[in-house]
Amino acid sequence: MKRRPQAFWYWFVPGIRIKRYVVLLAVGILLLVWALVAIIELGGSAYSTPLIAALHRVLEELLPEPGTSAALVMMLCVLAIAAVCIIGFSIQLLIRSVLTACTGTPSRESIARTVYRYRKAGSLPRVVVIGGGTGIKPIIQSLRTENVKLTTIVTMADSGGSTGRLREATGMLPPGDFRNALIAMAGETTRSARLLAYRFPDNLAGIGGHNIGNLLIAALTDIKGDFGDAVQELSDIMQLPGRVLPMSLDNISLRAHFTDGTTIAGESQIPLQHKVIESIEIMPSDAKPYVPALEAISQADYIVIGPGSLFTSLIPPLSIEATADTITRSNATRILVVNAMTERGETDGYTAGMHLHKVQEVLGHSSIDAVLLSNTAIPLETMGRYAAAGVQPVINDMQRTIHPRIVEADICSTDDGLIRHDPAKLRVVLRSLMGL
Repeated sequence: MKRRPQAFWYWFVPGIRIKRYVVLLAVGILLLVWALVAIIELGGSAYSTPLIAALHRVLEELLPEPGTSAALVMMLCVLAIAAVCIIGFSIQLLIRSVLTACTGTPSRESIARTVYRYRKAGSLPRVVVIGGGTGIKPIIQSLRTENVKLTTIVTMADSGGSTGRLREATGMLPPGDFRNALIAMAGETTRSARLLAYRFPDNLAGIGGHNIGNLLIAALTDIKGDFGDAVQELSDIMQLPGRVLPMSLDNISLRAHFTDGTTIAGESQIPLQHKVIESIEIMPSDAKPYVPALEAISQADYIVIGPGSLFTSLIPPLSIEATADTITRSNATRILVVNAMTERGETDGYTAGMHLHKVQEVLGHSSIDAVLLSNTAIPLETMGRYAAAGVQPVINDMQRTIHPRIVEADICSTDDGLIRHDPAKLRVVLRSLMGL
């Protein structure tokens, strides 16, 4: 029977970027041993190597006798220190090379932090954020640098703008919300995030109005042949601190049912009707969840839903039967982050209790453990501008109960006259809720 080659010999295969560092390490060790042996032998009359003897004779001719031995010791000490530096440098390169081979991407962080992150990954709290890419950006930004294992599950029903054009032209799954989540996970000030966010001017033929991020996802989908593989590839390239997953790989669209008995299909068309939404329906109705996303939910310690467009970003991923069942059965603490303001064409006149009620219609009465609301003071001038546009603050009409727990906090900013959830303020509150 033919024996398989021993795994040890793979270390000698060309191109694995290991042998060169092992050789450098060996050179450093030999130099250190040679220098230390030479220093020990200086007290005797014989030297273990001709080189030391020759060096000693040269120094005797250049220096007076009392200084010869001292100069030789100093030179050997310098050589020993250099050898130690070579050993340390080669070990660092060797470890980094092995880590790069194991993780698949060259690491920009220190070796110690990389090892710590991988060692602690199994014991860190697992947090899953569910919603649309734009709405949940502040949640992602608030948690991306925390000691948690962060997974974002993105709604895949966007049909407007650059995303809608790409869906129509290529038949691909919508990349827009996914792109926004990737940008938030990377950090908006990073080079990769700025690149993904860049939008070509509208007057450019063909590519006008398209985001580079959308085009990159479209290109990788064509190369890999699968949207899930494409976004995983892009996540690896960007070296994200967490995962961003689609809710489904099915070609999902939305249909809204209004209280007047009419319906409309298409995520981008629903708010334009300016009607009261009774319910939202995903098509096809038997859409399958993305298995890694389902696994992340089942293993989560905390599930954060929202903020975001209630009917077009939050309810769709919850409407997939297997996803809703997994969330309901989960032992995780389930947190609903309610929007600070109502949304034209979706939640006109909605209170916090109405937001919770619509989510509970999908998930079940006891499906939410905590509701996070904003009590940030809004300047009168800003309030007036929003009121003129038909937008009002979401009023807390819920009584304080043990379940769900109602948490009101200053979690928004009003800079530049805009009311937005603030990542820094959210971080403080979420750390408290999650015991971080």
